[in-house]
Order: sequence, then C-alpha cells, then structure tokens
Amino acid sequence: MEPPFLPHLRAAFEAANGRPLAQAATVSAAGRPEVRTVVLRDLGTDGAPSFASDARSSKMAPLDGGGWLELCLWRPDVGVQLRLLGRARVHGPDEDHALAVWDTLPLDTRALFYSDAPGVPLRDATTTEPPVPAPDDPPPAAFAVVRLAPQRFDRLELGPPLRRRTWTLEGARWRSAEVVP
Repeated sequence: MEPPFLPHLRAAFEAANGRPLAQAATVSAAGRPEVRTVVLRDLGTDGAPSFASDARSSKMAPLDGGGWLELCLWRPDVGVQLRLLGRARVHGPDEDHALAVWDTLPLDTRALFYSDAPGVPLRDATTTEPPVPAPDDPPPAAFAVVRLAPQRFDRLELGPPLRRRTWTLEGARWRSAEVVP
C-alpha cells in the first residue's frame, strides 16, 4: 500500500526534473549533528527516496546497520518544506538497487567514485583529476546507495495561511494529524 504522503514527494521530484536536492542529517559518533546536501536519485512506491554516496564518506558510519536519517526538501516554487525521518539502508555496488541508480549517473559523477576518499587532504591525494570511466564500467567498491525507509513525514506550508500535517508509521498503518506549525 502506498503511503498517503507519496503524492507530495512525487510532486517534489517532478518540480526538480526527477532530481530534487535534500538536506541529509545524521548524528556523528561524537554526538554532533552533521548535515549535507544530497541529490535524490530514486523514489520507491513505498515513499522511500534514495541517494548515491561514497561508501568512504563520514556520513556513512552513522547509517551503517540501519541508523537514523532525516531528509529535508524545500520547494521554493510552492513554499513547502518536506521532512522525512526513518532508518537508512545502505546498498553496496553489487546490489540491484545500487546498480539501477549507477546506470542513471552521468560519467562525470561516476568518476568521483574512482578518486581518493572524500576528505583526504589534497597534498595526500593520489590523483588530481578522477579518471573518467567507460559507460559500461561497473561501480567501484566506493559506490553506495542510501535508501531511507520513512517512519515519519512532515509537510509544512508557509502560506498564508501556515499549515502543517504529519504522518507517522504505527505498525503497518500511517496515522495523520494536522499540527500547529
């Protein structure tokens, strides 16, 4: 069964030509919040968005083993903020879901996964320009896809009037409530 908020996510994908930007928030092992912008690459019929990531990136450690992840999308065209909270699943480069996302990436984006790990000081980098892979090259071990299984969805309209609705997964059912913005 499709979640009741799925039309809002589909509209965000359509408004961004299928590649909306989202802020992804995690909490580091030291308990500090970490936020970065990601490009959403896929949206499942279950409301689960996915994004590609370098498996060597610091954002991956908190997600390993189903860690919590929150995504926030801003739709300036309609003045709406969308937030999704849930558990992450990391798909490795040999899994079908990751391979499907890999096939959608342009070659210059694929090249990033063949370079040094994110955050390596430039003075220690082994390459200055990542090699451009051939179109049929498989993804390297550094390639991963993160898929968020939503457990809470929050939609805030900045109006006027201000309106906010939340959907929370309780067991196998979504419960909806209008709340104070």
